[in-house]
Amino acid sequence: MKNIKVEEFTTPIMHVISQNALLDQAFNIMKENNIRHLPVSDGDQIIGIISERDVMALYGKDWQGDIRVKDFMNESVLSVYREDNIGEVAYQLSSNKVGSAIVLDENGRVYGIFTVTDALNALVEIFVTDAYQRSDIR
Repeated sequence: MKNIKVEEFTTPIMHVISQNALLDQAFNIMKENNIRHLPVSDGDQIIGIISERDVMALYGKDWQGDIRVKDFMNESVLSVYREDNIGEVAYQLSSNKVGSAIVLDENGRVYGIFTVTDALNALVEIFVTDAYQRSDIR
């Protein structure tokens, strides 16, 4: 098994939303930026995550625009370190049944986000490239 670090497939976090923001704002950020996981902050600290699935559970219902992100965020955030093995991180995503992990640097600061899609992209790159190199696929 290859020792590939999760940082190689980590997506930089470009958008974070305040826990006090309106749910409509989270939905708009996700839609405009084509993202499915949005870290939630309390100042400089990530305290949760809200997913497209969380927001879509309310889609079409009359939420009157005053529901806050903190009311629907998941406070159980999986955190990993950028030096962690990608296979181990993928296993943690699967066993915890979550769609993303916050990736931290060696000082515990946010480095990025690693999603199930990132894990699939890594599998494709690793195994398809290996297969082509061995001439298994043509």
